[in-house]
Amino acid sequence: MTTDDLHHTAAQRTGEIEHGLDAGGHLEFIEWLEANPDDGMLEFRASGVTEDVANRTTATIGEWALGGEEMGEEREHVLEFGLPTELEDAMAYLEPTERYEAIEGALAGLTACINGTIVYNAIREGIEIDDVTTTVRAPVDLRMLFGVHDADRAHEMYGELEIDIAVAGDLTPDEQSAVREYPKRSPVYNLVTLEHPNRPNVEITSAA
Repeated sequence: MTTDDLHHTAAQRTGEIEHGLDAGGHLEFIEWLEANPDDGMLEFRASGVTEDVANRTTATIGEWALGGEEMGEEREHVLEFGLPTELEDAMAYLEPTERYEAIEGALAGLTACINGTIVYNAIREGIEIDDVTTTVRAPVDLRMLFGVHDADRAHEMYGELEIDIAVAGDLTPDEQSAVREYPKRSPVYNLVTLEHPNRPNVEITSAA
């Protein structure tokens, strides 16, 4: 869809409510993003602080940035990560406590992002869908985590990521083909499936 087509369609679809959005207003946002990519650049953040018990972290999601401008000063979402009780029991925890594991949190974020990506693009292209359900599975080998394998075997840590997506809607064959391509546009899908070379910046401070 060209910019002119998008502008024309936005005007036509103003007031048309889809999935809780005004379709015309949403298309106007996409027009703005195309014309102002720097102003539309997002930076999301999260921080996590260890608790007294190993592998338990209280993570906080709050401030973020849009086009270099700080946002969300009053925003705070708290997530408590850990392990299922069965794993903690096997690892000799004194008081096993049920929590979701960090990998599960990442997978849950992936499902949300794929769902949102499909709905956003269906709205953009005028495809009517009812709902989307995404299920993700990630086989993981913990031997590198616990020092059995060296870090140069990181590529062996995960088996193949399995992603199953169920889209409900009365779609034409062309619409079905379009929807099948939408997950590739998901930011989190690209975060977890593409290479992002990185070296963590580790700062050591004295306990004094």
